[in-house]
Amino acid sequence: MRSTAASFDHLSQYVEGLPLIDCHEHMTGRERMGDVLQFLCSGYYSHDLASAAGDRTAERILDPSRALAERCDEFLDAWRATRFTGYGIAVRYAMRKLFGIDEPTRETLEDAQKRLPDYAEPDAFESILEEAGIVARITDCWPPPAEILDGSWKPLPRQQLALSLPFLHAIRTRDDLSRLESACGATVTSLEDWLDLCGRYIRAGRDLGAVCLKDQSAYNRSIAYRMPPRAEAEAVFNRILADPRYHAEYDPDGNPLSDFLMHHLMRVAREVDLPVQLHTGHMAGVRNDVAKANAAGLRSLVEVHREVRFDLFHANWPYSGDALFLAKNYPNVTIDFCWTHIVDPVYARAMLVQAVSAVPYTKIHGFGSDVGGGLPHIAWAHAALAREVIACALSDLVEMSHLALREAEEIARAWCFDNPNRFFGLGLTGPAA
Repeated sequence: MRSTAASFDHLSQYVEGLPLIDCHEHMTGRERMGDVLQFLCSGYYSHDLASAAGDRTAERILDPSRALAERCDEFLDAWRATRFTGYGIAVRYAMRKLFGIDEPTRETLEDAQKRLPDYAEPDAFESILEEAGIVARITDCWPPPAEILDGSWKPLPRQQLALSLPFLHAIRTRDDLSRLESACGATVTSLEDWLDLCGRYIRAGRDLGAVCLKDQSAYNRSIAYRMPPRAEAEAVFNRILADPRYHAEYDPDGNPLSDFLMHHLMRVAREVDLPVQLHTGHMAGVRNDVAKANAAGLRSLVEVHREVRFDLFHANWPYSGDALFLAKNYPNVTIDFCWTHIVDPVYARAMLVQAVSAVPYTKIHGFGSDVGGGLPHIAWAHAALAREVIACALSDLVEMSHLALREAEEIARAWCFDNPNRFFGLGLTGPAA
């Protein structure tokens, strides 16, 4: 992505030289992928394949038991429809970097199959992230609770732990309590017992070095958390305890137990002084209900918990105005552009422009790859696209005389490094001003 603004080349070069903090990723380990189409199309791009060609075709494309030549034809048909999306651009950047491919063909893909990098090798895995300029990675990788409580969990290089919350409040059956009970060596006999275990888990994560809490419940329920009385939540919890066969009814709008527990977890976040990352907007996959994930539903939560710092994910795509309102209106809300640049780079560019004129620029976190598994090349590609989008947005603002060039550089550095470094308390040393 480029801008026709006169300052774009200068700002692009400046942004390219900035260290990046990856505000959200999921990498759990290093692995070698042996199939070129899985290597290129796994993860988010597979969702665009499904959107363009259907679920079954996407599954066939990614099925390594089928001949590559046969799958290539199906992939190339879908590629023509998806190569201009943000996910497609990330795949294009990765193909060009690793294999010198500008436009894939059966022949170039068969050649790439012979040259797949081995990301099980630590140097291969880390070097591509080094080339991306990623100096820290805030990671939601779901370590076993026992490893958090006994302090044995070890991160990959440059990773900072985000402690996942949904399993602490999405309680529907007696079995949902067992993971934390086993890790703590305790038996829950009351709601008070469960609240105590949740606190122990979060404090242990904080002591292990977690820099934030993270909740992605938007995939399963509305993020408009209500404030039920404790008695109402306790009645549901006691029924779960009393009958291991009981299953609390699923309600996509939430339920009193989950709502009550979420508010309790926010009080613990305040106590341990950890910010809370919240999934808002678009969800991975297809056939999701994005309305339940609109950040507008969080108004009550951020209003009640004024001393908790909230980091709202994915720039709330496609509801940019609601995210801008929350960040402008509430001192404890920031907007995180993790994933956004590859979901929709044009949206990201427009929203960054608007954000400068609507909210303090210190409340924007500019990049998060949101990549997991064995796909560090997609994290690299996402970082490259994010730098372009940021340079475009800021050069647009310089062109309209809203910013001077030096001011645009100041904001770029804040979005890429300074803001998340401060917000998450990473204590990293930045480049010279």
